[in-house]
Amino acid sequence: MPLTVKEFGVGEAEFEKHLNQIAAGAFEDPCTPSNPREVSVEDMKKIYIAAYNGDKINF
Repeated sequence: MPLTVKEFGVGEAEFEKHLNQIAAGAFEDPCTPSNPREVSVEDMKKIYIAAYNGDKINF
């Protein structure tokens, strides 16, 4: 089972092409306000980039 978005087979160019749209959609999701921490679109982008690369989130 793939552990990252990259390992799942999503190419970097395709990922970067859609990153802003994906992050904005996640930010606008009705469930986002119920998160224990407030997040911005930039935070969402960092989360998706970490998921793509398999990086730990440290913010």
